[in-house]
Amino acid sequence: NGETGDGVVEDDLNEPTMGEKLEKLNLVDGGIDMSHEKQEPSPLAQPRADSVNVLLKQALHADDRALLLDCLYTQDEKVIANSMSLLNPSDVLKLLQFLISIVESSRGAVLACALPWLRRLLLQHASGIMSQEASLVALNSLYQLIESRVMTFRPALQLSVSLDVLYAGVIDEKEEEDAPVKPVIYEDHDSEEEESEDAIMDINHDSPEEETSDIVFEEDSDADEMSD
Repeated sequence: NGETGDGVVEDDLNEPTMGEKLEKLNLVDGGIDMSHEKQEPSPLAQPRADSVNVLLKQALHADDRALLLDCLYTQDEKVIANSMSLLNPSDVLKLLQFLISIVESSRGAVLACALPWLRRLLLQHASGIMSQEASLVALNSLYQLIESRVMTFRPALQLSVSLDVLYAGVIDEKEEEDAPVKPVIYEDHDSEEEESEDAIMDINHDSPEEETSDIVFEEDSDADEMSD
């Protein structure tokens, strides 16, 4: 806005309006917020492949179980093999004991993530593990654990089959209960039909006696003729 010598304020036609200023301000604030959101890393993001070996060593040296679990969630075979190749003998023993404890105490997803690491560790460091007495103790406990799991497999399988059979029976009973019930129709006969049926039954019942009486009469007549 310009001001003349007489004190009159003149409007500057080129000056942006208040709405345009607010709009520009909102755009700038929105751009800043979006840039902040892009720079903030996700708290649940897994470690990158090139940093897994570094995190694994840090976790083993600090005995950080949570950080070790984060490393186990990486399932890329190449990353696992590369991380194993950079371990020294003491780290190999620590990782072996940690993985065996996971196998003993964990189930589900954690156990599934630990098995590829344990397999790769035994393949790449078998000679070093066998040369250490402490490793032999750990391997013995692992062998006993595997044997006990295998022994319980057959009873568990039989139990699973029995449960499947029982479940199928329950489903069949449920379907029978839910099936529509057919109505029972009762027909009431008339009294005349009942009387006619009773008469027929009486005739059938009396006919054998008449036949026997006729036979007896014929036998008596034959006997009289012979006597004459």
